Amino acid sequence: MLPVVDYRQLVFTIPRRLRKFFLFDRSLYGDLCRAAYASTRDYLRRQAPGGFPRLKKAIPAMIASPQSFGDLLIPHALCHALVSLGVFSPDGIFCRMEDVDFSGLEELFRERFFKIMVRRGKITEDIVEDMKRWPHSGFNVNWDRKVRAEDRKELEGLLCYMERSPVSLRRLTYRADGMVHYQGSQFHPRLGIDHQLLTPIAFLALLIPHVLLRYEVSIRTYGALSTTFRKKVGWIENPPAKEPPPESIAELESPAGAESAPAVTALLPGDPKVRTGVATAAREEEDDEFLRTRRRNWARLIAKVWLEDPSLCRTCGKPMPIVSAITSPGQDDVIERVLRHLQIFDPPWQRERAPRARAPPPPFEFDDAPPPSEPEFIDPPVDDEQYIIDPPDADWTG
Repeated sequence: MLPVVDYRQLVFTIPRRLRKFFLFDRSLYGDLCRAAYASTRDYLRRQAPGGFPRLKKAIPAMIASPQSFGDLLIPHALCHALVSLGVFSPDGIFCRMEDVDFSGLEELFRERFFKIMVRRGKITEDIVEDMKRWPHSGFNVNWDRKVRAEDRKELEGLLCYMERSPVSLRRLTYRADGMVHYQGSQFHPRLGIDHQLLTPIAFLALLIPHVLLRYEVSIRTYGALSTTFRKKVGWIENPPAKEPPPESIAELESPAGAESAPAVTALLPGDPKVRTGVATAAREEEDDEFLRTRRRNWARLIAKVWLEDPSLCRTCGKPMPIVSAITSPGQDDVIERVLRHLQIFDPPWQRERAPRARAPPPPFEFDDAPPPSEPEFIDPPVDDEQYIIDPPDADWTG
């Protein structure tokens, strides 16, 4: 499923002051992953070369796995992510980014996560301003580990680590005195210990917050790994997991000192000299010619169908120049104002519909039945005056 490109592991952590909300609302883990992806996507778009086509819609390939634990069974909300070192265009062309400095991603992630927590009603703007004055923000994005495109075994091992269980049975020991000993793999800097010695009930109490809820998503795919994107570019049937996807690199071909955008060269497997910039420009030129031809034919087609040429003036009969075009449904309000000004606005949904005429029922034919008799009244007719409690002229002001 994963394209053959270079990847970088990103670990997003948040301050301890905000981790307590995750103990009582596990839906925040989804917000944490979305904030991590949106921040990474915007950051990579800024770092991408300026000549990459359709940079505003370029997206990375990213997998995010939220976790509620660290090395020991202590509540620690964080997000492990695997992101491609580059972005993909909407048509599946990959722009490789070799050396990306993710040091500026922390600030972008912090601001976006603050907005989510305020919108969810977990914190207030005053708390946000107070936390921004801290010497150390408590947010951190670790990006030390890099996985090469050809090292698929290391990539698989990293994904297994992201989906690991909160408890490792190899480090769990049941002692003879009834205590539970859980050995950590490294020294905890804040607690000053590398193990936990707990009673069975205390051990279960620490384990319960890490149990996933029913139907809770444990791994999320974003960007070029989403189902929508992979279906659009045909990666569901033919995923680029065995050979690299089509790539593009930005290179300057203009003479020195010339002010021009860098040309984009596509490096397709087997044919590295194919230029996507030229192909894209030719395709856009063909599309423009098709649109111009279609705009010229609209009046002819209407005249052919309705036997009236809309491009001719009703007063002089000469062709009218086209000043602007109004389209629907994007400019329905403009169309309504024009029709109301001309006093010809008569939409069908505002017309009074006459009731449909209904035929009389067919006559009922009796075979041998006797003619109907007079209806019998079950209750005798009663005068309505008997049900009036107070006389009409009673004084109600009383």
